[in-house]
Amino acid sequence: MKKIFFVQFLLIVGLASAQIGINTPNPVNKLDVNGDVNVRKELRTAGTDLLKGSAGNAGDIFHNNTEMAANDWKSIKIADGQGSMSLFSINTVADQTGISFNSNGNPVPYNENDDLTSSWLVIPQAVDTFSVTNMTNKVTFSFQTTAQKVFAGTASASFACGVFVDNKLKAVRTDVLQGDSGAYKIFNLNATLENLIPKNKYSVKVACINRTLNNTTLGIGRAVDGSVLSSDMAQSVLTTSVLQPY
Repeated sequence: MKKIFFVQFLLIVGLASAQIGINTPNPVNKLDVNGDVNVRKELRTAGTDLLKGSAGNAGDIFHNNTEMAANDWKSIKIADGQGSMSLFSINTVADQTGISFNSNGNPVPYNENDDLTSSWLVIPQAVDTFSVTNMTNKVTFSFQTTAQKVFAGTASASFACGVFVDNKLKAVRTDVLQGDSGAYKIFNLNATLENLIPKNKYSVKVACINRTLNNTTLGIGRAVDGSVLSSDMAQSVLTTSVLQPY
């Protein structure tokens, strides 16, 4: 008899009040739960008096849709890659200061894990940090800049730019700029590192070095002849993307 009275009492309260609170005396919605919720079966959305709501499909996420009367489920497209990876972080930095060289360097090969020495000039704002939290990962660096030369007629100018992670060379590309004084070209460097040791705040820098300039002045990410190239056109951009298993 006590149980029947209790159920009837709850029904009366439910009918009398438009809002029900659990563990809260002042509910702010039709059902206001102050505490953990344990759902033993499906969580369904957008149901009616005649039809069950949708429980979504395996792998879907619950989507808070403010433009519709009810929330819904969304499928997630996971990037194809090692171990079905997804984008963990991405950041882009830009620089309009650049660097310049006016004397020959040394046209030698470069080796992975070479130190970042004073011979390399870091592009001031082409620096960033990133973190890795999973032993399985891919870190992709995409760098673009503009190289321009002046003086010495049609003489060529060669250079190299590299990606340094924690001041160690991880990727490098060489290039040669040819043409009349004022000539310029786009330079791209794309590289991917796999399975870096998990760490908070790796540093990444892009630095360049002169090789054979043949009495020219070479600007990288810098307009050394402003009559044909502006700082906006010459700017450098570095994007760092980290992918980890979903």
